[in-house]
Amino acid sequence: MILDLADLKSIQKFAIMVVNKYSRVDILINNAGVAINGDEAKTEQATTTDGFEIHFGTNYLGHFHLTNLLSDHLKKSTSSR
Repeated sequence: MILDLADLKSIQKFAIMVVNKYSRVDILINNAGVAINGDEAKTEQATTTDGFEIHFGTNYLGHFHLTNLLSDHLKKSTSSR
């Protein structure tokens, strides 16, 4: 399944696919992100699809939104992490 953490619609679509395909989620590892230095974004500030600063939107909001959308499925597994 495809997931773009810099796009809240992609995160929602991914979460819906997970919920429809699996009865529960045993583990969720939020271990992805971006790192763009000033040289790569000299002319303008890099942003997510939704207009957030790229680091904040991808590395924090993306993970938070995904975890929030899957929290009920995580709670279905007593050993979820």
